[in-house]
Amino acid sequence: MLSLDPFVYAGTDGRATPGLVERWTWETDTRVRLRLRPNVVFHDGTALNAALAATLLRAGVTSQENRALTPALEDIASIEPDGPLDLVLTLVRPSALLLEDLALFMAKDTNIGTGPYRVVPTDNPLELRLERFDQHHRGTPTVAAVVIRPFDTLRTAWSSLLRGEVDVVSNVPADAVEFIRNDDVQVISYSRRYQFVIAFNTGRPALRPAAVRRALNLAIDRGSLTSRVLQAGGTPSTGPVWPGFWAYDDAVQPYTFDPQQAIALLDSAGYRLPREGTGGRAPARLRFTCLLPENFSVYERLALEVQKNLLDIGVDMQIEPVSDQEFLARMATRDFDAIFNDMISGPTPERPYIFWRSARRFRGPYNVFGYENPEVERLFDVLRTSRNDAAVRSATRRLQEAMLNDPPAIFLAWNSRARAIRRDFIIPEGEGDPLNSLWKWTAAPPARVADAR
Repeated sequence: MLSLDPFVYAGTDGRATPGLVERWTWETDTRVRLRLRPNVVFHDGTALNAALAATLLRAGVTSQENRALTPALEDIASIEPDGPLDLVLTLVRPSALLLEDLALFMAKDTNIGTGPYRVVPTDNPLELRLERFDQHHRGTPTVAAVVIRPFDTLRTAWSSLLRGEVDVVSNVPADAVEFIRNDDVQVISYSRRYQFVIAFNTGRPALRPAAVRRALNLAIDRGSLTSRVLQAGGTPSTGPVWPGFWAYDDAVQPYTFDPQQAIALLDSAGYRLPREGTGGRAPARLRFTCLLPENFSVYERLALEVQKNLLDIGVDMQIEPVSDQEFLARMATRDFDAIFNDMISGPTPERPYIFWRSARRFRGPYNVFGYENPEVERLFDVLRTSRNDAAVRSATRRLQEAMLNDPPAIFLAWNSRARAIRRDFIIPEGEGDPLNSLWKWTAAPPARVADAR
């Protein structure tokens, strides 16, 4: 973020905005011309030109890690320089999400980027030091140097912040915001493109009917969940599409908290509450187990709230905390009923695309839930290929509706993150994560003390 620049930025509305690529022109449906910014220099003094950018971009688009998160990169057939600053990309098919997928950070070599700060050696293996790069193409950073240090506990980091030994604590839990904020410390929150989700393995017979999954969504009191657990550090969610996406339709009505309707749906699907339990357990109309990455207190508290809501309609969700390694291994082999996770879902429809496409047509490391819906599949195809705004708006609205009718998960809440920063700095407003604009922070004027005489 501080030492590398991307080819383009993915805006909060899901549209591409200029980065190292200054502008672009679609010459045909399968050919796009990119114009690089002039006078961009790497930290080692190398000038950025089209030939070097083509080499670096080819490496970026062939990376399996990048392709797993941004499948539109697979649509690129060739990348060729055309003159000193132009790149021409030829595609195998029309690709509406391609430009947003070019939000790839570019490095000429390890730690040699074009960003506002360059990494410099340090004798401390637990410390990362960055110094400003005076030739940065967006201007010379106002903050001269940044030192990043780990702390064993948040409490230790907060104490250091309050004593003025550090200037920023990068991640403040919602329930600690009021404890941290004071006359010397400001807390700046921003919305993340992630949401807390309980995703189902729809290959499990009990979780296969769409009516069952609708009922489980209707049982969740999202307003209470976000206020009690997230301390207003999040907003309720009932679907996979990022609400900040430019084509998102606010008129589509989300789930309401309606436990009686949930019970009626389960009854009609044949999941009636038995009079007696089995194996020493209380009666339940449905039981399933939810995997939970261990040692994440917010995850645990959210999962417990969901568990209580589901118990009120006679559904027994057992919570199984496991190590990160076991969590990933069992997810990859589909050895689960459901999983709790903090899932990236924005800013474009391609984020839900990598989780909820039909595995019969699209195989990827994240597409492990067995979700199959022909209408959802058709709409994802429209969103991947159409650059017509009206068609994208229509497909987005219908995708929201289709995934409310046949939800692959319990979508709980979009979450936010808070940065605690000493008031010694003035932070530019309206730029999302304040660390993105760190290179533009300025020193706050000294506090003026009134003369009471």
